[in-house]
Amino acid sequence: MNRRERIFDALLGNAPWAVGAILVAGIVHIASILTMPRLAPRDAHARMSRLAPAHRMTLLPASVPGAGTSPFDDPALVQGVCRYDLDAGPLRLRAELASDTLTLMSFHARFGQIYYSMTDRSATRGKLDVLVLTPQQLEAVEANDNEDELPQELRILTPTRQGFILIRALAERPGDLPDAQKRVMSIACGTDTDAGAG
Repeated sequence: MNRRERIFDALLGNAPWAVGAILVAGIVHIASILTMPRLAPRDAHARMSRLAPAHRMTLLPASVPGAGTSPFDDPALVQGVCRYDLDAGPLRLRAELASDTLTLMSFHARFGQIYYSMTDRSATRGKLDVLVLTPQQLEAVEANDNEDELPQELRILTPTRQGFILIRALAERPGDLPDAQKRVMSIACGTDTDAGAG
């Protein structure tokens, strides 16, 4: 057996070990990326908990370079947050939105993942009525529905009992910031006692 054949045999003999090491490293890498949001002590929900009480709309601090509340903050957007804990009952979000302004809403589960998003265009004749609930709470609400009428609100199921809604209002010019802040704070956010706890 010549030298070239011995090298080829050695490479073939070590190939399964190399492939196995690459597969294990890939699995560990993917597992660590997937578990990181659940293990991080300063995740999105923890940061929002320090800034805002539950079931109340709260304006977030203005975006400044290097000290944003959320990643990729845009200084032209006024941000507010409504944290919720559905152990207290379903969450109701109500607003009257002007059609000529941009308002964005993203619904985040406990570990920060977005499970629903919408804009002011989702409002019916300028009025927005959203109910955030668990599957059990939805069953209780549907049991009390009038069969002859369609629900008047948008019902959104959340994957976790705790989470937050991030509201962003566009201020096209620096002078529009106070109006954008008023738009955010005009959105009512609180426990819906009529729907009941579940």
